[in-house]
Amino acid sequence: MDGLILDAKSALPLYLQLYDGLRQMILSGAIPGGTRIPSSRVLSESLGISRFTAVTALDQLIAEGYLNSARGSGTYVETVPKRSPITSSVAIQRDEPVTDQFDALISRRAKTLSWRSSLTLNDGSQYLHMATPDHRLFPVQIWSKLTKEVFTKCDFRIVNYREILTPSLLEQQIAQHIAISRGIRCDPEDVVTTLGAHHAVNLLAELLLDPGDTIAFEEPGMAAIRSIFQSYGCRIEPMHVDASGPNPQTIDRRDVKLAFVTAAKQQPMTIAMPMKRKLEMLHWAADRGTLIIEDDLGSEFRYQGGPIPPLKALDQAGQVIYVGAFSMSLLQSLRVGYMIMPRALAAKCRRLIQVRYRALPQFTEQIVARLIEDGHYSRHLHRMRRIYAKRQTRLLQIIRTAFADIFEPPDFTAGFYILCYYRDQSIDEDAVLIRCREHNLGVEQLSYYYANRSSPRKALLIGFAASNEDEIELGTQLLRRCIDQR
Repeated sequence: MDGLILDAKSALPLYLQLYDGLRQMILSGAIPGGTRIPSSRVLSESLGISRFTAVTALDQLIAEGYLNSARGSGTYVETVPKRSPITSSVAIQRDEPVTDQFDALISRRAKTLSWRSSLTLNDGSQYLHMATPDHRLFPVQIWSKLTKEVFTKCDFRIVNYREILTPSLLEQQIAQHIAISRGIRCDPEDVVTTLGAHHAVNLLAELLLDPGDTIAFEEPGMAAIRSIFQSYGCRIEPMHVDASGPNPQTIDRRDVKLAFVTAAKQQPMTIAMPMKRKLEMLHWAADRGTLIIEDDLGSEFRYQGGPIPPLKALDQAGQVIYVGAFSMSLLQSLRVGYMIMPRALAAKCRRLIQVRYRALPQFTEQIVARLIEDGHYSRHLHRMRRIYAKRQTRLLQIIRTAFADIFEPPDFTAGFYILCYYRDQSIDEDAVLIRCREHNLGVEQLSYYYANRSSPRKALLIGFAASNEDEIELGTQLLRRCIDQR
């Protein structure tokens, strides 16, 4: 026991120090198997600790199988396999980057996943964030009230796993809400709740795709979603975006299994797909037997004219799977989304969720459902639109005046950001973006959304929703500094 050193001043209790010291000596072979351990009385006397402390440590070691106690004979060390030198491919090499330790074990699917390679990362940026709502506008008091009510009337339907094959209260409310807000007629059985839009796309990929399948994907388009399809071993065919949005006629292949589009507000070009292009898209898909995944990201935030109906509102043949989420209208961290799809496919998707993921937390579903049912959600959206409209007006004023020599006059339709094309196309946009990150600006360059990270024209996406008018003033001053510093 000479190797045991106990520190009475340590925050770690003495019994844990004794337990860990003996355990390490047994594992290292310093105390061989079969060795008789001194009694608790001897240990307490030799180490200057209470007998209770010694007994507690020994009992824990016996419970975990490091020691065995033979009545009338004493306590002995179990024979444990000796630690062998670490020679496997997963050994931690202190002189190599931590990210390379497990490369040999990573699946092909995981290796193809690529998270943001943007220079800004947009993590927690304070000003002009182009992809974040203002969480300060979240109706905290109403949410707290509904949370208390849901917890108070808690019953087995909420505390247990949900019966996934039966529409939930949230799915019922979504079916009613989406008919009014987006013109999509559906039944609760057609709605499947998810853990956000990315989870929805992953579910669809798992349900519908095999390696080698062809996906038509917007170019430019949402990089993280493109990465999901690539991780499933799919062939990505670029569907080039023109003045009317993604153009299906730019794809010659006929063996297209899925097409991914953002029709009401193309991401990142902010184009609203006109009726003619929507019909072309539906006819093109019907001709090939292609399913369309429509992500309606941020379309509820339109500040000029009425809302633009999604592609799904025209779908008569069940070709379109509509993906929506509450991330931009409530909180991103809630992870509440939904899909609207043909009922037969919805049933298969529910079964997949039941086997792989169970379902959304019942408490969260109930609270969001109540938020919609009681009219709080519609009022919250109206308030956010009004506030965001003032902010986008202020940002447009600044861009068109203080940045007239930097950016072409921008247009604006919907969403959380303004797309601004540089007048000087020779500008080093990477250098600008690095400086923006240093100044805590959450702007993004257009080239990030292209598959090859190179856009035909250099442009900057400048956000306004997450910044109040004072923050927009300060943020644009910082942005001007970042651009002028050549």
